[in-house]
Amino acid sequence: MVAVLTVFVVVSLSLLITRIGTVAFALTGMSREAAHFQARSAFFGVGFTTTEAEQVVNHPVRRRIALWLMILGNAGIVTVLASSVLSFTNSTGAQTGERVAMLVGGVLVLLLVARSRWVDRRLSRAIERALRRWAQLDVRDYVSLLDLAGEYDISELEVEDRLERAEAAVAR
Repeated sequence: MVAVLTVFVVVSLSLLITRIGTVAFALTGMSREAAHFQARSAFFGVGFTTTEAEQVVNHPVRRRIALWLMILGNAGIVTVLASSVLSFTNSTGAQTGERVAMLVGGVLVLLLVARSRWVDRRLSRAIERALRRWAQLDVRDYVSLLDLAGEYDISELEVEDRLERAEAAVAR
């Protein structure tokens, strides 16, 4: 029975982790759809060679997010598999039927919660607030946002305030 509950806890945490990854990718400037796909792709360790995947590996913050998703995904998959095997080890026919019913019912409930737009909006807002407070993720990829290619690039120039410059000249 404990093994079945462990499966639910780990699957729930996996859903939460991929949701956090989605919001983190979105905070770096990726579209929500691309962020969602890349978070799940990194978590499950299935890489697709797409422009979006290149945007992840060519961006230092996104690369760090993907690395954590890969590490946590491997740990989660191993835990779910081990717990699933343990939940059916040394069980009688009646216990096996009960555990299968619990697993199916629990997965259906998790699926409903995971697909709920109400839950998604509230959870995403809470995750975004937490990430903005405790993480440095607001790094925009302006080259991708502006769709720059070829010899064009983004540069940052520091502009001095006229008043500060005048005060500095008077002080000399």
